[in-house]
Amino acid sequence: MTENENEPNDCDVLIAGAGPIGQILALLLAQQGLRVTVVERWAQPYPLPRAVALSHDNLRVLYQLGLREELDPLLEPWGQEGHVFKVTDASGQTLAESQITMESESGFANMSGFSQPDLERLLEQRVQVNPLIEQRRGFSLEALSDDEPRGVTGTIRPHSGLAPIPGEPEHIRAAYVVGCDGANSTVRSLLGTEMTDLDFSHDWLVVDVLPHTPPDWLPYACQHLDPARSTTLVPSGPGRRRWEFMVMPDDDQNNVDTDENSWRLLKAWGIHPGNADLVRHARYTFRGRWANEWRRGRVLLAGDAAHQMPPFMGQGINSGIRDAAGLAWRLALLVRGQGRDSLLDDYATERSAHVAQIIEQTVFIGRMFCATDPKECAERDAMIKAMGTLDIQDASKNWRLQGGTLREDDVSGTLSVQARVGARAVLLDEAIPPPGFLLLGRDRDPAELLSPDQRAAWSRLQGRSVHFGPGGLTDTEGKYAAWFDRLDAAVVLVRPDFQVFGGAHTPQDTDDLVNDLIQRVLGRQASSEKE
Repeated sequence: MTENENEPNDCDVLIAGAGPIGQILALLLAQQGLRVTVVERWAQPYPLPRAVALSHDNLRVLYQLGLREELDPLLEPWGQEGHVFKVTDASGQTLAESQITMESESGFANMSGFSQPDLERLLEQRVQVNPLIEQRRGFSLEALSDDEPRGVTGTIRPHSGLAPIPGEPEHIRAAYVVGCDGANSTVRSLLGTEMTDLDFSHDWLVVDVLPHTPPDWLPYACQHLDPARSTTLVPSGPGRRRWEFMVMPDDDQNNVDTDENSWRLLKAWGIHPGNADLVRHARYTFRGRWANEWRRGRVLLAGDAAHQMPPFMGQGINSGIRDAAGLAWRLALLVRGQGRDSLLDDYATERSAHVAQIIEQTVFIGRMFCATDPKECAERDAMIKAMGTLDIQDASKNWRLQGGTLREDDVSGTLSVQARVGARAVLLDEAIPPPGFLLLGRDRDPAELLSPDQRAAWSRLQGRSVHFGPGGLTDTEGKYAAWFDRLDAAVVLVRPDFQVFGGAHTPQDTDDLVNDLIQRVLGRQASSEKE
């Protein structure tokens, strides 16, 4: 062993990119005791809106980080009375409409509008004060080199955000590196990984507006299907609205992304400088693609570095947060010397297949929304009108993790339920704070049924066990009983990212369920865990 190999790593995980995904991953890792370095070329967080919708499962992740009190006032839960999604034709006639779904598996609104700078301000504050996180703003990652058997070394240089600036390179050795550095990812380029591209590429002008008073004449959310210019209207956080205007071939391409053009397009919706402020406008190319290789050795991808999708289902940032949640617990186990190296292959398998489902569905919707041929548009409008509804959110019920760190049964890969429990009727995460593996028993404590070997292995994973009924938690709303019925399970094992690892039909099958987890996570039988 060389002298360099004897030196400790500078950090456990080096993250390239201090956007929301990089910072959420850093905070999740620090929550489990890991030392994290975040490298970001920009000196300050980007101040203008981008993403506008957070899904219920990702609110659960953010609240796990202690952000609920500060974040809740910044959210606009979708699905309240009057929150209707309309689809209109070129003449403005309604083709379909549906009430936006409020209920979710997580105990929060299915989707909530927000302004991304608000979230990034909270994340930045938390990252700055966390003693386990060192954030290096004004630096860019430029090279990676294997440093086996201990880790990988990243070379960083001073950067203005727009270009490198003079300065000596620095070297940071970490056990793992994660590229959260956006659609033009340096880490992805260094890996040389190819992308699966669905050949969807359309330019849209995104315009964010702050009305002076509630624009009651507007639909809450709308997709206006006009062959001359398709337009999307969505809420984007308390008091805010966003329009997305498809850029057409006969537009003055040099003046699309201007104040003047933005106001011109907004005028048809009754929005003008006298009743609203123009927050920002930006021209984007909407694409649908994902990386073919999410992991090579000790280097991984997450967020936009791994996938890009059109915004029509509001799943871009949400998929990135799911990446962070699915990766954090795996890296924590590996850094502590507990997990199998193949956990990282499982991460890549699960997340790439999951985002592929979402991107394929989003691109399908995007092609429908971006149609310009009059005959094709007439057929589309007739189809939507015959359906009477177009519930985009409903599609999320079909997204399920596949392969990876999951038991091969009928319940694995689904999102676990969070509902109110106990005499105080608090949400489960308030009663049993995450993160961690969790056994949920329908009517008796699953841990009581574990053999000594399995119990010892479960303890090493810091797993916990709760049940409903006598001596356990009260199922205040009856939602857990309904969930167990739906799954035909007496016991469910939930991973730290709130995904279901698997279930047991009877309490007596709990030992086998936990043993399957131990083998997939640790790579050995529980009996070999004895000291």
